[in-house]
Amino acid sequence: MAEFIELQGFRPYVRPMTGKTMKARLDAVRARSKPETVERYDRLVAALRASGAADAALKAGDIAPEFMLANAEGELVGSHELLAKGPLALSFYRGRWCPYCVTELEALQDSTSDIAAAGASLVAVTAEDCGGALTTKRERKFDFEILCDPDNGLGLAFGLLFRLPQEVIAWYRDINIDFPVRYGNESWFLPIPATYVIDRGGIIRHAYVNPEFRERMDPAQIVAVLNTLHAHA
Repeated sequence: MAEFIELQGFRPYVRPMTGKTMKARLDAVRARSKPETVERYDRLVAALRASGAADAALKAGDIAPEFMLANAEGELVGSHELLAKGPLALSFYRGRWCPYCVTELEALQDSTSDIAAAGASLVAVTAEDCGGALTTKRERKFDFEILCDPDNGLGLAFGLLFRLPQEVIAWYRDINIDFPVRYGNESWFLPIPATYVIDRGGIIRHAYVNPEFRERMDPAQIVAVLNTLHAHA
């Protein structure tokens, strides 16, 4: 269960208490990081910003791509059936090896009742195989859908993909984060972590896309956007 921390050089992990903001949770993860890990990620974030990696990402007002993906349990889940139930909060994450992603998912889990009360569904998307997604869901006792996005097809449709620089690829290989095994291809692509709030008509009403992957949209903000949609329904 501590796999992702040990691989990236993070000190022992303790699940954050409920009630903390997303920023506080993620700051706690960063505080446990080794200085060399922070420096490498600082360089990566700077490179992503300089390259305009997020410029092509879908924005508020755009039409969300339709999709049909397998969930962690291997069942097909489509955007049509999700949106038929109400608005959708869709969160892209890198993988179970990433402590920032797992911390975000835990914060989302703590807000599932508030998201449901706003009449919406919560869905996370990962390019990891469904075995990895199922392990994440069972170990962490998540009760929201995790969808498997093989070869980052949906991430590409949302304009979120970037290829890791050679420096980071070499580092991940050195610490045994084997992307070809985890993702089933040799591309070394990742999505920029992003959260989208999509209304029942398939229109993106809020888009959070941040090359600084150590920051994520706070679930309280997700709920606030959903409540606005609910009030105008």
